[in-house]
Amino acid sequence: MEKKNKVRSKEMLIGLRKITQAIDLHSKYLLKTFGITSPQLVILQELMECSSLTISELAQTISLTQGTVTTIVARLEKNTLVSRKRSGEDKRRIHISITEEGKKLLKSTPSPLQERFANSYYALEEWEQLMILSSINRIVSMMSAEKIEASPFLMSGPLDNGS
Repeated sequence: MEKKNKVRSKEMLIGLRKITQAIDLHSKYLLKTFGITSPQLVILQELMECSSLTISELAQTISLTQGTVTTIVARLEKNTLVSRKRSGEDKRRIHISITEEGKKLLKSTPSPLQERFANSYYALEEWEQLMILSSINRIVSMMSAEKIEASPFLMSGPLDNGS
């Protein structure tokens, strides 16, 4: 029995490592090929859908802190992919919009890894989805990772480090 547990434990760790590597490879591909990170891509996609959002609206929509979004938006603005404009009604509010250059880049980039994952996940039967979700939640608990802040991005490392 103990040997089986060791084999299963090893298989699970290998599976987790493969997931981590797949996320890293996709992130590196995006950065190398398009000069953009996964969080930057998600922000550009959100701005494409909503046309203009404040930092707080954007942060709430994509489940990141305002500080992280501010850092990511600053990098996007530096690369002329987004622009900031003060609100005509309230000068304290700054609206972020995607630029034409950002739209052009967005047309050439692949979907984020999480979109492909989500599409595959949604194609599963409901019982399979619940089983996977339950297993992931159990792994989080087993790793004592419940209190770690996370957003729905499939990437490793800090979201605002080079984002």
